[in-house]
Amino acid sequence: MKKPIKSLMFVLLLFSMILSSCSTTVISTEPTQQLSSTVEPTRPEIIEPTALPTLIPTETSVPATPTSEPTVVPTEVGDPNFRILEKDQSEQIFIPAGEFIMGTQDTDAQHTLDNGVAYPEVPMHSVYLDGYWIDKYEVTNERYALCVADGSCTAPWVNFSNTRQEYYGNPEFDNYPVIMVDWWQANAFCEWAGGKLPTEAEWEKAARGTDGRRYPWGNDPITEDKANFCDVNCTREHANSAFDDGFADTAPVGNYPDGASPYGVMDMAGNVWEWTSSIPKPYPYDPDDGREENDGYLYVWRGGPWSNGTWWIRSTLRYKSVPKYWYENLGFRCASTD
Repeated sequence: MKKPIKSLMFVLLLFSMILSSCSTTVISTEPTQQLSSTVEPTRPEIIEPTALPTLIPTETSVPATPTSEPTVVPTEVGDPNFRILEKDQSEQIFIPAGEFIMGTQDTDAQHTLDNGVAYPEVPMHSVYLDGYWIDKYEVTNERYALCVADGSCTAPWVNFSNTRQEYYGNPEFDNYPVIMVDWWQANAFCEWAGGKLPTEAEWEKAARGTDGRRYPWGNDPITEDKANFCDVNCTREHANSAFDDGFADTAPVGNYPDGASPYGVMDMAGNVWEWTSSIPKPYPYDPDDGREENDGYLYVWRGGPWSNGTWWIRSTLRYKSVPKYWYENLGFRCASTD
């Protein structure tokens, strides 16, 4: 009995070995992930959308290209009461026809008479004038030099002013009023430019309008922003130290726009005296009584200068001088009836 049992066990062992050699090894294809430590996943940062900034264009630097000089256009373009003369590029303003009040009863008029240096401004009266043109500014050194260069005018008697050794002919003072010219020189320039010296009636109407005002700007007292007169800068004994208009001598023409006349004419008070075509005769003014014959031994000045006090620059004040005289505070402007 023992022998069959051993035989059976041998057979079973052999059968088991056969099955073991025929089995297939199965390899997992699932990837394995080896982590040294556990890492919690992080949530990606969410960026909230924001509005794009408004782009402001900036100037780009571009190499400059040559351009022609800009044309200077006067502000009065299109105004029928304004013109520029071709001869010397002077600007003129039209004064319309009509009556105006000439002269005054002002007590300052008596003050100047008492000092024996002026001509009577009384009585106050009405004068009719036809329309005419008048220079907006006093004739400048630059404008006058054009006439000299043309051979139609002679140079001022001297080229200095009260405080400047080089005045006429110095580019720094081109836009300042020409001075040191006598009546004949002033008259020659105006004729060359196509006009004439204004009569004292034409001058006064352009300065004060038709309402009889005391100054070109009205009846308000004079201030340093309205005219060039003898103030703290002035070396004369009658200097008014309460004011400072910025100059101890002539000022550039048009430097005091607040002092313009009702028509826009500049510097009709202060800066320089101005020659007129009129012979000094008593009022009332009559253009047909010989005072406009241009053959007198005296001629009227108007406007008052930088070297005198405030009572001298009233619109009605009349001064006089022989035509051959020339001064550091005397200039002129032109007018035209064409």
